[in-house]
Amino acid sequence: MRRDQLLERMERIGRLVAKQEGALMLLALGSIGLETERLDDYSDLDFFLIVEDGRKTRFIDNLDWLEVEPIAYQFQNTKDGHKIMYADGIYGEFAVFELFEMPHIAYTPGRIVWKREEALESFATPKLVTDVRDAAYCYEEALTNLYVGLLRERRGEKLAGFELIQVAAVNNVLKAHGETGDPFNPTRRVEIRHPELVAGLSEWLPGYGKSVEAAAAMLSYIEARHPVNATLKREIARLLEA
Repeated sequence: MRRDQLLERMERIGRLVAKQEGALMLLALGSIGLETERLDDYSDLDFFLIVEDGRKTRFIDNLDWLEVEPIAYQFQNTKDGHKIMYADGIYGEFAVFELFEMPHIAYTPGRIVWKREEALESFATPKLVTDVRDAAYCYEEALTNLYVGLLRERRGEKLAGFELIQVAAVNNVLKAHGETGDPFNPTRRVEIRHPELVAGLSEWLPGYGKSVEAAAAMLSYIEARHPVNATLKREIARLLEA
């Protein structure tokens, strides 16, 4: 099963990391971390490598510590890490952080695959969490997304309007429902956590060139759950009717 392959791959990486000078901890995140019950055929590897100060470049520039199987693809997508794919199709994303960086990194709690010493255990539970806002804040953000998105749309900037209305506003409406499957991406596992929203998604996400219809549907949805400022509503309505 893919689940077993992923767990085994993570453990093998841990054993290889343990042999590397300067490595301090391998921290598995997401479904390969503390939520292994979610692992399925569509999961991948997501992890942090924590290293001694001054050692980051070595682990970013040379991926020998990951070569438990041949790496067929690698792409350094940030200054901190890479996206990789093994020759057998297992995909992963990782970041490397030095000790001094860790107190400033936002991430969800993880599972320690390997660590050099006990004192490092505190890094498994981050002190920094993503900013959590209440429903009112999220709805207000969504309303302004709709307004500015409609301005873009009416100007002829359909793609910019799409991004604000069918991406940003939708994300804010999802956040208004509280706990999400992934604090960094409110669209993750919406179908499982909030099945009551699924019916509305087709109205909120009709596609490129249909952002006016999407905005109208979202405005109606928000109005039923949150007081909308009369002036802002008037201006949104004016753009909907333009």
